[in-house]
Amino acid sequence: MHDGTIEMPEAGSANGLAGDYVLKPGVVRVWFADLTALSAQKAAMRALLSADELERADRFLMERLTDRFILRRGLLRLLLGRCTGRDPAALVFDYGTHGKPALPGGPAFNLSDSEDSLAIAVAAEGRIGVDIERLRPIDSADGIADRFFHATERAALQRLGPERRDEGFLLAWTRKEAFIKAAGVGLSMPLDRFAVEVTPDAPPALLEIGEDLCGDVGVPADWSLFDRRVLPGTVAAIAAHGTGWTVETRVVGAGFVG
Repeated sequence: MHDGTIEMPEAGSANGLAGDYVLKPGVVRVWFADLTALSAQKAAMRALLSADELERADRFLMERLTDRFILRRGLLRLLLGRCTGRDPAALVFDYGTHGKPALPGGPAFNLSDSEDSLAIAVAAEGRIGVDIERLRPIDSADGIADRFFHATERAALQRLGPERRDEGFLLAWTRKEAFIKAAGVGLSMPLDRFAVEVTPDAPPALLEIGEDLCGDVGVPADWSLFDRRVLPGTVAAIAAHGTGWTVETRVVGAGFVG
């Protein structure tokens, strides 16, 4: 397992890492960004969006939600444009049965945000998913776990001391969400039909998958799970179908848009 976290240089810099946009087989590259650092680029990002994306952006009732949508979708287009060598504004997404966007011909990608923290995972091909959350107290963690989590996860959370239970809950949540998104069978997949490792010091892993799900997603040994803590105060999980994956991370700065 390798984690090469690199601060991305400004666009057009002589030190620009063009190789970062060459997607190698077996590698999931995850770009992290603090959207507050990109706020000055909102107009440039908005110019990249399609008519339907602009319509979606303008449906939000709060300006900050509109701005966040524009910034994350614009950054996604920029990254995919650089990975494919195509005009970011000309990319056309397909939306599958469950509404998950995809780019015909690849690459595979997935996006997650928590407030102003953004993670975009990209791979040459394959089923991948990412989820990011801010590390914070969760007042209703026990109730949510009791109602929605697998019995194995509930028992493991109860074994944690109170000072680590919120962290364990958020590890469980990000890993479960990343797996659901990678599986591609819809966000309605029951959270209690599969289990992930929740103990903070244990390696991330899928522990159990219900027999009723195996036909669609396989068995735990068919999947890889990773955690990354790149942006301050956050944890992210990455899921990928298959084994032997490497995860590399990058941090996007304000000069990336250029």
